[in-house]
Amino acid sequence: MSSEQIVTDNTPQLSGFFGVYLQVGDLHRSLSFYCDVLPLEVVWNDGTLAVLHGHRAPADSLVIREIGKAAPHNMGEVGVSRVLWRAGDPAELDSAEELLTRQQVPYQRHRDAEVDGITMHDPDGLEIVLMWIGEKVLATGPPAWLHWSH
Repeated sequence: MSSEQIVTDNTPQLSGFFGVYLQVGDLHRSLSFYCDVLPLEVVWNDGTLAVLHGHRAPADSLVIREIGKAAPHNMGEVGVSRVLWRAGDPAELDSAEELLTRQQVPYQRHRDAEVDGITMHDPDGLEIVLMWIGEKVLATGPPAWLHWSH
């Protein structure tokens, strides 16, 4: 048994959402998608489980675990049905749209006064939404395109 020491600077952290844990059919294929299409970088990968962070602080996390092809994700079942990823500004969405077009990834762009977003699917069919939310969205409520059903 090895002894590991955890080093911390005891900096208080904000409470809130840490990240999302996804089970995928092929880890390599999913890492390629999330690193190429979303602004994420792999901070840890053991070949079965990988942790990805965004480039901004605080770093939101995406944890991906390969479970193989035997357990496909079917929309409408219990579990994660879509992941919403926060963009820093509409220009970040414009850059993502250019990248999606170059890589020929099917997507749909939604532009509203206070919410701008792009919807697409990851390699396992999970719906991914990149979105920028303006300051007035809480007062007006979410746009109609966020209330979609399958």
